Amino acid sequence: MSQTPDPRHPRRRRTGGWLLAVGVLALFLSTFTVPEAIHLIARVSAGEAESLSGRGVVVTVVGAVTLLGGGALAIAGFNWRRSAGEGPSAEDRMLDEQYGDGPVLPFDPERFRRPGPGDPGAPE
Repeated sequence: MSQTPDPRHPRRRRTGGWLLAVGVLALFLSTFTVPEAIHLIARVSAGEAESLSGRGVVVTVVGAVTLLGGGALAIAGFNWRRSAGEGPSAEDRMLDEQYGDGPVLPFDPERFRRPGPGDPGAPE
């Protein structure tokens, strides 16, 4: 029953971790760029400025890219890292060989059930 763990799992976990870290850093960067972009766009919309300056365009684009891209990278990295799972440890393999895959004690939910109002022997 012992299986060798898939060698791609540690690499997949590392890659997912890097994606998650880059996504979180991009989201952190977006906390600085998105408010400034909103402020600059609001000034243009209110008529206080003629049009977006070069800085306004750059900040708006960078804010949108870091917010959307960072969120997508963080979600993808988290899911990729989680889907890799952990391989069975030596102790898990030893216990599987010793006891098998079935439950040690079968679960009986009726054992924990109290008698209800309609059951025989129920307190009144």
